[in-house]
Amino acid sequence: MSAPDPAEWAEIAPHPGDRDLPAGRHELHRDRLLTAIARESRTPSAPRAVRRPALALAALVLVAAAGAGLAVSSGDEPTAAPQSPQASRSAARLPPPGAVAKIRAYGTVRHLTDSADLVVRGEVVSVADGRSVYRVAEVLYRAPVAPVATEIMVGTESAGSPGRPTVLYLALSDPQARVYAPLSGDFGIFDLAGETATSRSATMSVTGLRAEDATGAGRAFVTTLTELRQLASERG
Repeated sequence: MSAPDPAEWAEIAPHPGDRDLPAGRHELHRDRLLTAIARESRTPSAPRAVRRPALALAALVLVAAAGAGLAVSSGDEPTAAPQSPQASRSAARLPPPGAVAKIRAYGTVRHLTDSADLVVRGEVVSVADGRSVYRVAEVLYRAPVAPVATEIMVGTESAGSPGRPTVLYLALSDPQARVYAPLSGDFGIFDLAGETATSRSATMSVTGLRAEDATGAGRAFVTTLTELRQLASERG
């Protein structure tokens, strides 16, 4: 079958002729076309649409972190720098203000001698207002910072009854007032009977001269004044 002749086509489907759009249709189609182009330009492509939520989430995290840092640093109190382990340990060892120190248990006379600011032999002269006036007959040991006179003030009434000879192991408890205190209460007090020195308390007592003796626990320790002098001279 042969293709129809162009002339036949003209008879079958004559040319409609030039037609123009009604008035206003050009403007309508132009506006629709521009609207479609603008909508396509505003519509993001698929890859960018995937990236934007991730970027927005990262931005929110940064803003939240910055806000938290600002809230911490803008408080009424300044933020303290972290302490070093050494400073923390030192702070942990400090007692709270106004705390009363615990009584230290001394095991030997050497411990007492090495800890004392003043070791004296003498007797109590008078007791008043919780303090004792102590007359010094002999100084066995004196630290350079410890003032001493013929009479000293001991900040306790338990140093002994007036006229009773003793040996006291003392700490300078108030340097300005020059007031002393026996080391750990009765640990630092020895009663004298001639040349024999006996610890004041059986429960608060050393157990040896230079080394502790477990068999002496719970008993008053007995030694001689000569031994006490010797230990004091060893400290120098």
